[in-house]
Amino acid sequence: MIDDKDQATWPLRFDSEGRFRVLQLSDIQETSHVRDDTMALLRAALDEARPDLVVLTGDQIKGYAIEFSLGENAERARTVVRKICSPMVERNIPFVVTYGNHDRQCGIGNEEQEGWYKSIPGCVNGMVAAREPQLYHGAGTLAVPVLDHEGEDIRLAVMVADSGAGSGGSGYEPFDPALTAWVTARARDLAERAGHRVPCILYQHIPPVQVYDCLRDACEGEHGVPGFRTHYHPGRTLVPIEDLRVSGGLREPVCSPDTDTGEVAALTREGSTFAVYFGHDHKNTLVSHYGGLDLGYAPSAGFGSYGPGTARAARLFSFDEQNAALYTTRLLTFAELVGSRTERPLTDWASERVPVSTEEAREMARPALPVLGAAAIAAFALGVAKRQKRVR
Repeated sequence: MIDDKDQATWPLRFDSEGRFRVLQLSDIQETSHVRDDTMALLRAALDEARPDLVVLTGDQIKGYAIEFSLGENAERARTVVRKICSPMVERNIPFVVTYGNHDRQCGIGNEEQEGWYKSIPGCVNGMVAAREPQLYHGAGTLAVPVLDHEGEDIRLAVMVADSGAGSGGSGYEPFDPALTAWVTARARDLAERAGHRVPCILYQHIPPVQVYDCLRDACEGEHGVPGFRTHYHPGRTLVPIEDLRVSGGLREPVCSPDTDTGEVAALTREGSTFAVYFGHDHKNTLVSHYGGLDLGYAPSAGFGSYGPGTARAARLFSFDEQNAALYTTRLLTFAELVGSRTERPLTDWASERVPVSTEEAREMARPALPVLGAAAIAAFALGVAKRQKRVR
């Protein structure tokens, strides 16, 4: 896979202490006027983590923002890309990127955006496409081998996959079975070339349907979240199954596709992948262990859209050269790294509490329905009484 010449110069490898660190940044969702709080979190997280690789897991661009319909949308979108990548460039940190459902909404397709990222120093998408084209499937889907500290063996593969687009109104695209086949085939190729199974971690934007298998109905007194679309039942809310929960929790519905195309089952059968991490649902941080895989969220790392207030965060992973599957992960929050107050506290307070789906809005309104109903009945009765009085 990597010839002797490439091995000597391949930059992604475990350090002399046998460690490799990855920082996941998800749902930055910015316009060309990137918020100072977003940049402060990115810089502080990079300085705290000192990662060997950054993974951008989609919705870097707030593609539905009004500014992208006002003309010069390509230049505006490219400005976002340049600004959010600048902290990595300044620190000489390699990064790999995939896409979310909002990136292409700016009017520029992922393939063209991929070209922008590839032109930025440190973009691993371009390095893999040029030096290991068999590990590059296309915009936002590739496999990144990580060598041991001596550069002689592959000890970890960081996979990223474009999990598609769609919207809450019509549902999100199911994970493409062709991508599942490509990812599992690359895992087998890496194992054959390394002479042993290579532990793989997969990053994508939209959560798989199996997150729902890690949840149960909330009991009385428990604060749960409603389901989304086919997983929604009026009056029913969900909480993590504690025996499966590794860390974190849910603060909004799991907005997965309606259809399971077999991604998680295929990864489990192949056996190399030990974890799938994603974003998309900005306030969720849940990590669960499901059928041999960890399924985990990174919350929003940007202030351009709704999110969990100062709990917006980057997710840090630390892998060990001897067994990369025995990894550790933790969140690096804005509150921890920057402070307890943002530049727009009222905006961020409101965005933390706004319902993010029709289903969530319905459940938030449900406690008020009896009161509103009683008020409506009382108003109707009062109106009848007044009319009868006038008749008399």
